[in-house]
Amino acid sequence: MKEDQLTQLYKYRLLIVVTVITGLLMWTYSFISLFFVQGKTLAAIGITCSVIHALSPLVYRLSRSMTLAAYNMVTAGMTFQFSFSFFTGGFYSPTLIWFAVLPLIVGLLTNKTHAAIWTFLSAFAYVLMFYLHEAGVVPESTLSDLGKTLTQFMIGLGLISLVGGFTLFFLELGYFYYHKPKGS
Repeated sequence: MKEDQLTQLYKYRLLIVVTVITGLLMWTYSFISLFFVQGKTLAAIGITCSVIHALSPLVYRLSRSMTLAAYNMVTAGMTFQFSFSFFTGGFYSPTLIWFAVLPLIVGLLTNKTHAAIWTFLSAFAYVLMFYLHEAGVVPESTLSDLGKTLTQFMIGLGLISLVGGFTLFFLELGYFYYHKPKGS
């Protein structure tokens, strides 16, 4: 089903808002990686993924594909959060919780099919981290105590921000469809 121009504009605005909120989280985790994790590998991954993630609205503007823009965003996010978890505790890293929001983001921006795909991908990545951890592949965490505190703080604030933002989105969406001009 082809979306009308008003719906496309609405989703583009949502893409921008989600990019900003999740981008702030990604950049914060990148700085935590830079200053509170030994070695610079994780920081390099974080900065690279954060830049790619930030380009998602531009990806949409150039391609006119919300699917491509959404996949750009969540693939960069998943890559970094998987890496962050890998280097900061593996399966027991609290940052794996971020995989839970990826299907929601993709689903809101695209459709049920893509939400289902990302539900599978997120579950697969979660289980993969378990197997990597159990196989002894995951290195010992070099995240400092202050880094652990900041990471936990970002999980709480980030989840509150995203859930609050999505709640506002759903409320506005209801208003949008209720007041949408007939025939659009």
